[in-house]
Amino acid sequence: MSKIDENQIHRQLKALSQIKPGSEATSRAIQRVRETLINKEKTRQCTGTRIRRKIFKSPITKFAAAAVLLIGLGYATGRLSAPTVDTEELRAALRQDLLEEMNERWQSAFAAGCAQIKEELQRQIRRDLTEFAVQTLAASGSLTNQRLMELIQLIEATRWRERQQIAAALEQIEQEKILLRNGLLAVAARTNELLSTKQ
Repeated sequence: MSKIDENQIHRQLKALSQIKPGSEATSRAIQRVRETLINKEKTRQCTGTRIRRKIFKSPITKFAAAAVLLIGLGYATGRLSAPTVDTEELRAALRQDLLEEMNERWQSAFAAGCAQIKEELQRQIRRDLTEFAVQTLAASGSLTNQRLMELIQLIEATRWRERQQIAAALEQIEQEKILLRNGLLAVAARTNELLSTKQ
């Protein structure tokens, strides 16, 4: 290999070592390596040592093997250096977060529902009060008319009684006037008699 090829390989390997692959990518890479190794094993058995030497001497194969080795080492290092995660603790935290979010949503939905119910109740109360006021006014008007009719009848009855009493009093006055006139006539006649007897 030339110096340029080695430098290129080192740069590529360095760039690859800084990549932190995900578990899915690592799984795919490992699967490819397995498939490559299985294929190599099959081809080795089929073609023999001459083909094996050609494959291992190929720079692409060396580069792929180095890349797979670095990816595997990076994955293993990442798995070993990653902090252990307590799944029960993680579940409890997720459950708590979900419960809090659901509680917040429920409270906002409950507040909106309460506001809507409050508004509907206020409208219903206004309608009921208006209807009650109309019914009260109608009942009050009817009762007032009835009371006015009773008052008018009472006033008319009182006036009729007063007229009867006035008529009776006037009749009494007429009779007393007649009696007084008759009495005055009798007194005048007697006075005339007395005067005529004195003369």
